[in-house]
Amino acid sequence: MGINWECFKNFFKKPFTKKYPFVKAETCERFRGRIIYKADLCIGCKQCAINCPSSAIKFHKKGKIDFNMGECFYCGLCVDICPVNAIEFSNEFEFANKDPRELKNKIEHGKPKK
Repeated sequence: MGINWECFKNFFKKPFTKKYPFVKAETCERFRGRIIYKADLCIGCKQCAINCPSSAIKFHKKGKIDFNMGECFYCGLCVDICPVNAIEFSNEFEFANKDPRELKNKIEHGKPKK
């Protein structure tokens, strides 16, 4: 069994990929990342929670929702159906976690609560 020279010579070349997480990736204009909820715009119609196909949004009262990023598949229906544009997606994509309970995001008045 001989030496695989193709593999050996590539060992000393620079990588073709970006050095994430040291070099942050840029997202496209219409990227669907972490949800932004603007509680001051919310009228309490509950359309986001009613029409969410994955049941990732739990509506408690006007100005307070729970959003489970582990359940969401980022279809954008909540953003599209909101009549007052109180929900939008951010460019943030780094929210992986080993603990699935950390994916539940309590959002109140536009800020994630811990």
